[in-house]
Amino acid sequence: MSDPEGALSTFQRLGFAVLPSLVPRAEAGNLRDLVERRYQDPATHSAEPEEDFFRGEVSLMRMFEYDRAFRDVIDYTPVADLVEAILGPDCHMISQNALRIPPGRGITKWHIDDELFFPFLDTLTSTAGADSAIPCYSLNVMIALSEIEDEHPGPTQVIARSHLSGRRPAYTPDLPGKPVSLLAQAGDAYLVNSQTWHRGAPNRSGRTRYLLTTAYGRRFVSQRFYPFVNYRMPGDVLAGASGRLTRLLGLHEKGPYG
Repeated sequence: MSDPEGALSTFQRLGFAVLPSLVPRAEAGNLRDLVERRYQDPATHSAEPEEDFFRGEVSLMRMFEYDRAFRDVIDYTPVADLVEAILGPDCHMISQNALRIPPGRGITKWHIDDELFFPFLDTLTSTAGADSAIPCYSLNVMIALSEIEDEHPGPTQVIARSHLSGRRPAYTPDLPGKPVSLLAQAGDAYLVNSQTWHRGAPNRSGRTRYLLTTAYGRRFVSQRFYPFVNYRMPGDVLAGASGRLTRLLGLHEKGPYG
């Protein structure tokens, strides 16, 4: 990531930022192979519902449990520093899923990734001052694990500045801007504000598209590991983790509420 300050400014202004060559291509290829291996594992498809390994036919859940390579991405130094600059030094990872989008599929419905935090914004006129006053509570780091060189593989699409619209896509059929397709090489990444309207365009190529998505939230945003109250992180995930990674995994110091 050659210009972290530029990426931070772009993220705050547009609601997303592209981080080229975040992960070496060989490492991205290894992560892609691990995603496919987990998908092909019969245990993934035969697990009890409460284990929640595979959801919606395209999403593999809690990849950090499957292999340490995914766990270590959570604390990947260039992007983790940027995430902390946006969310604060006590933020944590709230989910990590892999998307495996075969030909003909796609998460094509426009959506945001959390509750609508600022519904009052639709009554305001957006200015540079207003932009800087809007905090970010959660975001997604999406790492392309396969080539998305044109529209055919179904790139992630975003609506620039839609995080300032004060609306969620379900409230209106109109898009508050022209879709931007985030084309990428394997290893490129993009940060997307949870309030930014986005979708995965339909995969019209002849190959599967792979994407690793790690979501982060501020300290008060709960982690999203089903079944939530009864979830217990496996001990081998925490074993050998650095101080920052341990906190990103959710082991915080005591705070105001306990």
